[in-house]
Amino acid sequence: MSTSSPGSVSFSSSSSPSSSYETFDGIDLGLSFQYPANWIKFEAGFDPVFIKDIDGVVSFDIINDNDHLKQGNGGISAGDSGLVNPNLSIVSLKSPYHNLTLKEYAEIRTYDFRQLFSDHDLHITENKQANESIDGYPYWVLDYSFSIDDQTNRYGMSMWLTRGEKVYEISYIADSYEEFTRNLEEIGKMIETMYFVDSTNQ
Repeated sequence: MSTSSPGSVSFSSSSSPSSSYETFDGIDLGLSFQYPANWIKFEAGFDPVFIKDIDGVVSFDIINDNDHLKQGNGGISAGDSGLVNPNLSIVSLKSPYHNLTLKEYAEIRTYDFRQLFSDHDLHITENKQANESIDGYPYWVLDYSFSIDDQTNRYGMSMWLTRGEKVYEISYIADSYEEFTRNLEEIGKMIETMYFVDSTNQ
């Protein structure tokens, strides 16, 4: 099984897509991109008076053909570990820091991760700048796993990009390593289509 991720491999767009695609145009988020039509999109509203730093957010439940079969047979069981489907979320926010390089921001966020999961046996397997870019901007990749209890693990990936006074964070999490790896190609294709649609922080 491959252990590659967006931080360590160049994604190929030559393979035929497994599904049709839809376009997300998010002015608040500041990004436009294509995503598989079978992913379930959630756009949460928030009050900018109380949440001042977030500019936009979108989340997707990543659905695969066998997931439809699983849900059709009664959904998740009581023995399942909690996530019905792998989830991908994208957030744009005003950076609380000024004039930080991407590496410096990644060091801060990595420290945050270590603190957040200090009681959950965090393992970081990748922590470096990606080989690719998003619309010409480099981004950082953190691959990790952690334990919820003796029988339950999570596998995740966070991608961070700094652009002017904005920060973009792309987070992906799955219940199993198999689920985690099987969606990386589609996520890579999505990232290849991303471009910025705002003009205030270029």
